Amino acid sequence: MPRQASIAPVPVATVPDGARLALGDFCYTMTAGKDGKEQPIGYVFQSIRRELANGSDDLVVVVHQHLSSGKFDMRDSLLLHRADLRPIRLDTIRDGAAHVHLDYFAGGVTGWKMVNGAKQPIDVKLDGPVWDGNLWGLTFAALPLQEGGNYKLPTYQYDSGKGTFVVNVTGHTHIDTPKGTVNAWTLEAGVDPKELIAYWVGGTPSMELGYAAGPMSQRLGGECDGLN
Repeated sequence: MPRQASIAPVPVATVPDGARLALGDFCYTMTAGKDGKEQPIGYVFQSIRRELANGSDDLVVVVHQHLSSGKFDMRDSLLLHRADLRPIRLDTIRDGAAHVHLDYFAGGVTGWKMVNGAKQPIDVKLDGPVWDGNLWGLTFAALPLQEGGNYKLPTYQYDSGKGTFVVNVTGHTHIDTPKGTVNAWTLEAGVDPKELIAYWVGGTPSMELGYAAGPMSQRLGGECDGLN
């Protein structure tokens, strides 16, 4: 697939930096339940790799979510500018079939999504830089987080259109991971200021450690055999 031409970063009030992120493969466990009765319901495989090609410094990111029930399987593959995490390309496979393709460029995004078995064209004009609205925790982990910080990032998501990530740093905690206890930022984050959810970001380099949204949660650790 042809690579999109490199897009020069556009200054905004808050800019993520891909150099902050831990590279490699990670597995997360999704759970449902409350008050110590959480049960695993699926797994998320996440891969972050640096790609240097044609004078461009990028990140290739894969996020593959799978419910153990088999009722949901979605794999997002993104190409991002490492300097600021702005998207170049997104391809989504849902339940084994191509679901979305997006190409981002200065001033817009084009592509298609499947609707009722047919490709629906996407051609959206943008009046400034945006970040991909499907990529939450990784984007938050790349922000210049600091005590009491409040951040906003314009987004585009193929179903909901233009939006804004809202991220507030609420404090610190310690998170147990497969490699030991990690100091973590606690965040309230999301796209609706009235419905923010708890996220944990920590480590050096920085990485997404998990989130909690009502009875649903996700934590670093698990078995992602078969996911890639």
